[in-house]
Amino acid sequence: MRTRRRILLLPLITGVVFTCIGAARAQQAKFTLEQVMSAPFPTELKAAPEGGAIAWVFNAQGRRNIWVAEPPDYKGRQITHYGEDDGQDVGELEWAPDGKAITYTRGGDLEFPDRSYPNPRAFPQGVEQDVLVVAISGGEPRKLGEGHSPVVSPKGDVVAFIFKDQVWSAKLTGSEKAAQLFHAKGKAESLRWSPDGTQLAFVSRRTEHSLIGVYALAHKTLHYLDPSVDRDSNPVWSPDGKRIA
Repeated sequence: MRTRRRILLLPLITGVVFTCIGAARAQQAKFTLEQVMSAPFPTELKAAPEGGAIAWVFNAQGRRNIWVAEPPDYKGRQITHYGEDDGQDVGELEWAPDGKAITYTRGGDLEFPDRSYPNPRAFPQGVEQDVLVVAISGGEPRKLGEGHSPVVSPKGDVVAFIFKDQVWSAKLTGSEKAAQLFHAKGKAESLRWSPDGTQLAFVSRRTEHSLIGVYALAHKTLHYLDPSVDRDSNPVWSPDGKRIA
């Protein structure tokens, strides 16, 4: 009797299985390439030095914008409003020391800054790679200068960044035009402010070696630490600002 029941149930079970497979395939058919290419995703999550806020870059259908969330509810909100999929990247977020503003880079190739600026939409006027600042309370971003890799001084008044392999600086308020901070051989990278904001360390990349340099803002002097034919990199200040690892 049990065998007979199993034989009678087999066609019913088989029909249910094939019905489920057909429904699954129909559902898969609705998952388009457009959905794959336009799936939103966040990157560059970064915490503020004060206040507990966090910021990140959110890419939604190719439109890259900066979002923030603040305590206590941490409800995300958008603070830049680039409304077009123009292929211009947004990244290198850097908080101001008081946690009230964010500097960032827009445009160019953020992974390979030595390459030419991508212009996938073929804008006839061309594109730029700019350093900008935006208040987390809202308002339009302010351009500080053309370049990338911004770092805000611990004093909160000056932003250093790289343009054409040299170190430039601008007021965080954007009240003055950006200017080259100093002239040096090689390609500058890895900018690091001293804890008191009076000195700026950087890597000077040469053809077959690299050096660690330190620029003193007050005295306008530049010197290199342990210069040799080795590849020195990744400078890190001690908390008292007297040594560099």
